[in-house]
Amino acid sequence: MKTFKLVGLSVVYDDLHQQDIPFIDGLIINKEDGQNRWLIETYLDKEYESIFSELQKRNDEFRLQVTITNRSNDPANMLATVRSITRMNDHISVLMDGLLIRSKTDLAEVVLAGLVKKGLQGEALLKEFKQQLNERRGFKNNESTIKG
Repeated sequence: MKTFKLVGLSVVYDDLHQQDIPFIDGLIINKEDGQNRWLIETYLDKEYESIFSELQKRNDEFRLQVTITNRSNDPANMLATVRSITRMNDHISVLMDGLLIRSKTDLAEVVLAGLVKKGLQGEALLKEFKQQLNERRGFKNNESTIKG
């Protein structure tokens, strides 16, 4: 495993809306498991607890952008889940699992692989694929359609 300094963090809601999350300190760890999985830990003010608590309650993946090591680096896109939130006086520590998404193709492959693993086929597979891909890209139901 390799550990890096986290220097930027944003929760991405859709292609036009994201929320930069200021934090006091942060680390990001490459699990080096061959599946692009990372562990992200941030130490931040308690005022952001509601954002991460809501994401944790939904128990679903959300989009995250992280900047590693230097602010001049391009942010990396991830699909993340909140693993834990630990209160520390006026601050919190948020631990997240993340899957590095290198391109839009990777995102589609991740979604499709999960649905195939669930045993979906034919029209049911296509319908669920379109819905989940839209959701993960930050679109609500029927706001955007995938043309294929």
